[in-house]
Amino acid sequence: MKEPIGYCLQCEGPIYVGRSIKKFCNPECKDKYNNAIKIKEQQEINKVDTALRRNRRALKKLYNPKKSDLLFTREELIKAGYEFGFHTHFVITRANRHELTFCYDYGYREVVKDKYQLYPSFSKVQLKDGRIYEIT
Repeated sequence: MKEPIGYCLQCEGPIYVGRSIKKFCNPECKDKYNNAIKIKEQQEINKVDTALRRNRRALKKLYNPKKSDLLFTREELIKAGYEFGFHTHFVITRANRHELTFCYDYGYREVVKDKYQLYPSFSKVQLKDGRIYEIT
């Protein structure tokens, strides 16, 4: 019997014909293998996207434009559904050089230990040195 040149990455069956670097025994195995990889990658991306959307909803729910100076504790943000560690970008204010953490168009700043003030997004920002600066 002929010696196999390799083994299929999907079904682990022997590959007898083709180039020596052939990875799959047939197109179906190739499709199954690559689809499984894409599904796993998409699941990870969906987890992050879900956390980001949940964080945006939590900040939007708590933010009141008529009372923009309200402070919230870390526990209040978590209770509203905010998950620290998931955000989209930082903004550094031009006037006071405060760093704000944003999740899409809503953000927060730690004013004092464990007290956070919420902000809507700024209309104009400028990217510099990997940071976003407010220019309005």
